[in-house]
Amino acid sequence: MTYKRASFTIIGVITGLLCFLAILLSTPWGAKLSLYAVSATSSVQVEYKSGALLNDLVLGQLTIENDKTIIDAKNIGIKLHLRCLWKSQLCIDELSIASLQVNMKEGQATSSNELVEEAINSSSFTLPFTLKLKKFSLARAQIKSPELKVNLIDFSSALSINKNIVNHLSINLENARLVNANIKLYDKQSPSVKPIEMAWPLATLPKLYSPVKLAVRSLVVKKLTVNEVDSRGNENTLLATTDAAAKISWFKTKLLIDELSSTVEGVGALSLKGKVDFVPPYVVDLILKSSIKDFELLPQLNDTKQVVSLQGNLSDLVTNISSEGEIELSAQMSVNVTDANLPYKLKADVSQFTLPDNIAKVITPSTLLLQSEGDINQHLIDLKSNISGFGYQDASLVLSATYDEQIFKISTLHFEESHANNMLDIKGELQLGSRLLWDIKVESSGINLPNINKELSGRVQGQISSKGFLLDNEWAFTLDDSSVKGEINNVALTAIANIDINHKGKLAASNINLNYGGIAVKLEGYSDENWHVDGSVNIVNTALWFKDIESDLRSNISISGPTQQPEINLQGELTDLLMAGVSSDAVNFDLKYRPLDNHQHQVSFTSKELNLKDHRLNSVNLASRGDLSQQKVNVAWLGDSSIDLSINSNYFAQNDQWKVETDKVTFSLDEHVFKSTQPLKLLYDNANNTLALNKHCWLGTTSQLCLIDDTTVKLTEGELTLAIKLGSDLLSPFIPENIIFQSTFAGNVAIGWQQDEVPSVNAKLVISDGQLAVKKEGSLHKLLAWQKGQLNLQLNNESVTANIALLSQATTEIVNLSSVVLFADNRTIDSQLIINDLNLSPLQVFLPELTSLEGLLNTSLTIVGDLDKPTINGGIKLTQGKAKILGNINTLEDINMAFDFKGQQAVISGGLNINNAAATVKGDADWQDELKGNFDFDGESLHFSIPPDLTLTVSPHLNAQIKASELKVSGRIEVLDGKLLVNKLPQGSVSLSKDVIIVDDTGEQVANEKPFELYTNVRVVIADAFNVEGQGFVGRLGGELQVSQQANQPLQLFGSLKIPQGRYRAYGQDLSITKGIISFNGTANNPYVTMQATRSIEKENIIVGIDATGLANSLNIKLFSKPTMQQSETLSYLVRGRGLDAETSDSNTAIGVALGSALTNFSGVLTQIEKLPLINRIEIDGDDEQASIAGYLGDQVYIKYGVGIMEPINELTVRFYLLSRLWVETVSGLENSADIYYSFDIK
Repeated sequence: MTYKRASFTIIGVITGLLCFLAILLSTPWGAKLSLYAVSATSSVQVEYKSGALLNDLVLGQLTIENDKTIIDAKNIGIKLHLRCLWKSQLCIDELSIASLQVNMKEGQATSSNELVEEAINSSSFTLPFTLKLKKFSLARAQIKSPELKVNLIDFSSALSINKNIVNHLSINLENARLVNANIKLYDKQSPSVKPIEMAWPLATLPKLYSPVKLAVRSLVVKKLTVNEVDSRGNENTLLATTDAAAKISWFKTKLLIDELSSTVEGVGALSLKGKVDFVPPYVVDLILKSSIKDFELLPQLNDTKQVVSLQGNLSDLVTNISSEGEIELSAQMSVNVTDANLPYKLKADVSQFTLPDNIAKVITPSTLLLQSEGDINQHLIDLKSNISGFGYQDASLVLSATYDEQIFKISTLHFEESHANNMLDIKGELQLGSRLLWDIKVESSGINLPNINKELSGRVQGQISSKGFLLDNEWAFTLDDSSVKGEINNVALTAIANIDINHKGKLAASNINLNYGGIAVKLEGYSDENWHVDGSVNIVNTALWFKDIESDLRSNISISGPTQQPEINLQGELTDLLMAGVSSDAVNFDLKYRPLDNHQHQVSFTSKELNLKDHRLNSVNLASRGDLSQQKVNVAWLGDSSIDLSINSNYFAQNDQWKVETDKVTFSLDEHVFKSTQPLKLLYDNANNTLALNKHCWLGTTSQLCLIDDTTVKLTEGELTLAIKLGSDLLSPFIPENIIFQSTFAGNVAIGWQQDEVPSVNAKLVISDGQLAVKKEGSLHKLLAWQKGQLNLQLNNESVTANIALLSQATTEIVNLSSVVLFADNRTIDSQLIINDLNLSPLQVFLPELTSLEGLLNTSLTIVGDLDKPTINGGIKLTQGKAKILGNINTLEDINMAFDFKGQQAVISGGLNINNAAATVKGDADWQDELKGNFDFDGESLHFSIPPDLTLTVSPHLNAQIKASELKVSGRIEVLDGKLLVNKLPQGSVSLSKDVIIVDDTGEQVANEKPFELYTNVRVVIADAFNVEGQGFVGRLGGELQVSQQANQPLQLFGSLKIPQGRYRAYGQDLSITKGIISFNGTANNPYVTMQATRSIEKENIIVGIDATGLANSLNIKLFSKPTMQQSETLSYLVRGRGLDAETSDSNTAIGVALGSALTNFSGVLTQIEKLPLINRIEIDGDDEQASIAGYLGDQVYIKYGVGIMEPINELTVRFYLLSRLWVETVSGLENSADIYYSFDIK
């Protein structure tokens, strides 16, 4: 019984435990209880959300914290089941984490050896079961430490952990994919520590062993970025890759890389395959392939492909490199990387390569063969190459050199271009480091200078041998049996030098001879206890070497004195000096300098005459003597200005101060003389960067400048106040010669300065009584006079503020101008201008086309806003105006104009009287976007006189619209009456030919520029009361014309003019105008004319006349009569006032004589011919007796005028064609005749 109870009890307990375990695994509250127990008994904090341990468990948060790390995971989902437990396997269908945050706390660093040992030891573990995770997903993760931040986005994979028959674990990662990985490396500033000397890390290699077989069967990283962040937060991208893929396995000591590839941004595609055995000394068999496309760091590698193979162990690692594309090479190198000195052997054969762009512009290499061996401390180099560049073609370069412990020794450096006979050999030794030592010999049988500088070319030959060293303040330099000759820039060069000198002043017998162009330098000498060096320096034309200085230099140089106290003496002369506007026939100089005796010196420059542009100086003497501690400087000259200045200065090295004192100073400039009231005293403190000045004044004839108190200022920032009195005589050089300004300015000016800013000025000046006048044609014309005034000016880094006011004798402001301009980006302005009753009469001197000008100008304007586009408010008024134009009897009186400004608009209104008749002007303007204006001019019965030919009375009503590039004129002009006298055709009646070219004084064609494109639409109405007299016509004219013009088009006229009454004198007779119409239909120079002039024979009741019709350039003229009669009969009545006589020939003769006499005696024959209207077909002819000019009047009247050549006989012939074969001809000369001709053909 007892046994059964015990059995039941045990079975009950086991069953209860199993039930409790089932409840824990399959129910939500069981999951809560389990997670509570975990949280209560460990550092793991779990937040339950939903599900059971075996049924879609979801955790809100999981936190694990220890001394080094805080892990925080959110929204964790796991699908776990136990159906695989029968085969000792844990199956997880899905594990998902929405967010993972890993923060590693700052702690002590772990050495690399410790990390390796820890990795090896941590690998020795086993599991009682295997694991299969079908899907793992991580939406977002961040791993953060003080030096590192890693951000991962969207990682997914499958994971399995298996055991083989020998109980070895195998971890497999499959189908792994990471969308984005961003790694930031922080530059953490840490206190500097003395570096610890460590053993070469590869000298002792550990055996790396993995008891677990790790296999990454497929891993793809779509985007990987590694950035470096400095202490200021600036990021720099170190690596950016896309589409990285990996297939890697590691078991025991063998690492197998089936695939490791990526596309690196800014480089190209990279791939690595091979295997590594981590048994020391590590056997390597790797192949790296690259395809470089866009490598900014080394663009020479672009469009190349490389294959690099690494084979062998690290103690004898053999590397083979091959490249194709822009760089073609093959190289083989063996190196022992386990040795800290890295001993190596290298052989490279380059058949094609590209140099950096800045070098490739001048050098084009073709081949390169390099052999080298050594280690990091010593190298043996053999190099052979063929290069082209710097003007050389396919030149060979051979270099054999060694480098050992900072000593670079050149056994052979041979450069040769055989086809151009260029050869250069260099041998020698160069020691680097704290002590610089050299022993170099250069030889050449002839070499062309390289084309480095286009301004330098030539060919030289010779040898140079030099030795020396440099260590701190110790040095030595020798140049032994060195000579160079040849030509540079087509100028012969010869140089010979033997120099042996050191820092102790020891100079062996040495000499220098240099002759190049106009330069001749000769020095020779030695030193024992004293220096014994003499020589000369002569330059024929310094402009060949110093483009800003033109002169001839002749000088002698010598070095004498004790060895430790040499004295350099230089005497010479500069002749025909021209430099920066300074010229002189001769400048002499004398210099004595002892550099080791506290820089003791004695310098003088003298010249009889110096010219500074238009300023002449005589007896110029500049001298200085002293040393570093004290100096005495004398400056003196005479001429257009003069000065005699003595300066005593002292330098105090202990305080780093420089003290300057002078006597009282007097200097003159032209007729102005200035004197100082006190000796000048200055103290410059270099340590504090200050300058101290004593109080003093500079006095001129009408001006003075004073420093009121002793002052000490900082040169970096400070302020200095000066009292000034400035007379108009000092301002005269800055004012045009014809302008006379008489006044003085007096007051205080404060000048401030601050480093890297614009100096500030604060001036308050009083203006005395004065005037502004202009001198013209020997007379003085006063423009403006004032009793007193003031000028205030403030200038600083941000703005300038100015105010000037002038007052009259009645203390009334004449002008007041104040302005503030801000130096911001938009440069704003705020100005006010007030002008009260300014008389315009003085301004007439600037307007020679006016004989009189009067008026009062009043202005009150405010200008504010951007300086480029300000707004203007206020007004300008002109009252009591009067003007008269030179040569014009018309007067403009009672001119009253007002301009009212509002922002960027203005309204204009006013009026004037023209010859006692009123006219008004009004309009507005707008320049907000572009200039626009609209103006009206109206007047009634305005009387104008234009002597001596025209008087008229008009009533204009015109409108003008103006824009930036066009002017439109429209309106109506009524001509009420007037009179035009045409005694002769005015200038311009005959236009210039189209092929005439107008040129200026230099012969350049004058551009026919028009300020506006002109549009015209004006109607002109002429009343019948307008009278015209001249050219044989007396009568009245009237009508209407429309004047139109488009831009860049000729003027157009439309309408007609009628002659209601008039008489015209023709054929010696006064004809009545019975019909006269001139019609315009476009062009102004070719109207249609309908004209009829008649003569009445009242006693016979006969009317005869002339009828002209047609275009002006082709008039058709006919004779007519009432009643109708023959043309000859009509002409007879027209010319003679009666018909033909009974005898036709006599009558014809009478007609001809009358016609010829009338034409000849009208008003000078030639003048009359020129004045005949509608004359055409002019002909000039001549023979051995007579020269003649002839032409047609219309189509039927022929006129010929002849001048005798041998005898002074003039002859006039007039022919009138009655028919094409019948004409009347009259000849007036020595004898008069009249004939009637008829022509016919005889067959």
